[in-house]
Parts: sequence; structure tokens; C-alpha cells
Amino acid sequence: MTAGRRILICWEVGANYGHAAQISQLLPWFPEDWQIIAAVRDPVSFRTLIPDPRIQVMAAPFAPEIKVTRKEAVGLSYPDVLRFIGWHDADVLTAYLECWQVLIREIGADVVLTQAAPTALLAARAFGTPRVAMGGGYDLPPRATPMPRFLHWDPGDQEELEKREAAVVDRANVALQRRGIPRIETFREILDVERYLMVTVPELDHYGDRSAIEPTHTPYLGPITGIRFGQDVTWRPDADYRIFAYLRPGNTRLETAIKALASLPAETDAILAAPGAPASLPDRLRDTSVRLFTSPVNVDPLLADCDLGVSHASSNIATNFAMNGVPQIGLPNHTEQTMMAHAFSKGHLGLGLVGNASPEQLLHAIELVRSSAQVTDSTVEFSRRWAPDDAGKTGRRAAEQIMSLF
Repeated sequence: MTAGRRILICWEVGANYGHAAQISQLLPWFPEDWQIIAAVRDPVSFRTLIPDPRIQVMAAPFAPEIKVTRKEAVGLSYPDVLRFIGWHDADVLTAYLECWQVLIREIGADVVLTQAAPTALLAARAFGTPRVAMGGGYDLPPRATPMPRFLHWDPGDQEELEKREAAVVDRANVALQRRGIPRIETFREILDVERYLMVTVPELDHYGDRSAIEPTHTPYLGPITGIRFGQDVTWRPDADYRIFAYLRPGNTRLETAIKALASLPAETDAILAAPGAPASLPDRLRDTSVRLFTSPVNVDPLLADCDLGVSHASSNIATNFAMNGVPQIGLPNHTEQTMMAHAFSKGHLGLGLVGNASPEQLLHAIELVRSSAQVTDSTVEFSRRWAPDDAGKTGRRAAEQIMSLF
């Protein structure tokens, strides 16, 4: 029976549209008489993207990110990176664990669904409520002891990785004991939930061949893409090569892309979406083939005729490019994006440029991707296997997994 259920959706970590996009795909498939409460990190953007009044939205508790040096900021694994969001200190973790406990208890949900909400998942251990974790790869890692390295293609320092994970487990157990919740022996116990919903595909899994790490992992449910929103834009009809770039200001990759794209021939139509870019930037691009948009652009209508996608290799936009058969170049800013760039590069769906690439290197990468028959064939073949409308089917499969709990 699924009638009259109450579901609590928790989003705690991360600040891009991909988190709301994942959640949005499930909502149409829940029965009308289900009560849906969403405790989210960013209620404003969530409500902007998901205006459905049926969903009750509230602010989620989340710890402020701690300031660390560049060297300290390199997270080796999923448990290690949690130290940036409150798991670095047992007192801080205890406080936010209590916040989530109170919220979960007061709402009295029949099921707790977490999307990038590790502290909520930890707190839910205090109740007999079924727990569901949903993610696209990075935030739903293979379950192993120790947990796998982010840069899984690099052997790295295994002793340091295990040391950092053990420290996280120790701090978690202090907080759990203070809150009267059973302790854990290993980090993976936190992820041993009733449903582990992987809303991605093998080719775009941040961890590569997951079966090599977790042989009995749950099945891939399929890809999820973004929410259709933003300004409608059309391609120039006279262009012989069309590039869509989605990049965020405040980093060197945007400047690299601007210099590279601005030097392309006039026959190129380069649409650059950089929400929040400085107001002075359009003046620099006035006499180039680049059309700059400082607010979100609705990318979906552009993809059918797009020849190349450029982004930071976030999961949402990278998946969108791949499902529409668009070769891509990734300019990752951080570890999660580096993992995605590695995944689509390995699958010959594009090319990732890790580090501070120069404009000349980006131009060379554009030429390499443009002339690569292997990339062209791989992206076409991928798009045949995973059509853009599969995102809705993925949402249905995920919702059915949740409803099967009752």
C-alpha cells in the first residue's frame, strides 16, 4: 500500500541546480495523496526551479563550510570530504546531528530520502524509518571498506586515505553516542540503507567501473538531466560550427574560455552562458563571434544542432551533452568535476582539461575533438542508447523503488 504516505526529502550539501534536478524527476511519480516535505539547502533556487505547491519547502540545517588551505582542501574520498561540512569537529557534528534528529522526528515521515545529505542520513539511523539515498555517482559512492579514492585511477597514499576515514568514523561515533544513536564500525555502514538509487549510467559514473569496487552494487537506474529553464536563444543561421559553453565566473577557466572562444573565426557561433558574470564583460566580446549571456540559458533547444559543449564538467550539463550526442570539453574546477571529465574522456565522449589550461591548449582541444572520428562515433552511439527523454523514465524507476518499500 502506498496511500497517504509522508516523505521527507533532504538536500544538505552542494549549491548547483543538479541537486534540485534530481529531486524534480521523482516528484511527478508519487501518488497524489502523498505528502511531500523538502528540507533543502537553498529554498530559493529550489522553489524557483520546482514551483509545485504540493511540495512543502523548508530550510535544511547545514554547517558552514570551513576555510582551509589549498593543500588541506584536497579531499581524498567521500568520508574525507565531509570534514568541510561539519564532520571535522565532533561538537559541530553533534549539533547538526541534533538538528536533523529533531526535524525528522517532528515531521514523522514514512520514508527519508536523502540527496547529498550525509548528516541527515546519519541522523535517520536513530529511527526505524526506511532510508533512501539517491545520487548520480559522486555523492553515492561505491560501498567498500575503506571507501574508494576519488581519483581512482591514481593509486595515491592508501595509508593516508585510511587514516582520514578512521578519523571521520571516530568523530561520527562521538556524535552518535552523545545523541543516543548506535555507533558504527565502518563508514560504509552509514550508506547501508533500504534503497540506494544510482541515477546515472555506467559511462558517466564518477567512479568508473563500479563493479571492481563493489561487485554487488545496485543497478544503474539511468540518467537524469536538468530542468528546462532560462532564456531562450537560437543559433545564428549562417554559422558553420556551433559551440555552447556554460561556465561560472570567479575562476581562471572562464577567462581561458573567453580568450579562446573570442579568437575563433567569425563563422563560429559561440554561445557563452556565464550567470553572474561582470557587467563589463560584454564590451570585451563585442567584435567577436561570442554571444555572452549573464543569466541562465535554456540549453535544451540548442543541443540538437550543437557541435561542441564546453563546461566545468558538472554532472548535469555533462550528461545533457552526452545524451544529445554533443562532444564536449571539460574545464573542471574541483575534484567532482575532474572525476566526471575523466569518465567522459575515457568513454571517448569528449576531452577533459585538468588544471589551469591556457587559451592555446583549449583551442587545440577544440580542434582535436572536432576532428576526432572516435569522439563523433562514440557520442552518436551513446545518444542512441540513452535518449534525452530517458530522464523521465529514470525518475519513474527511482520513485517506484521508493514506493516498493510499502
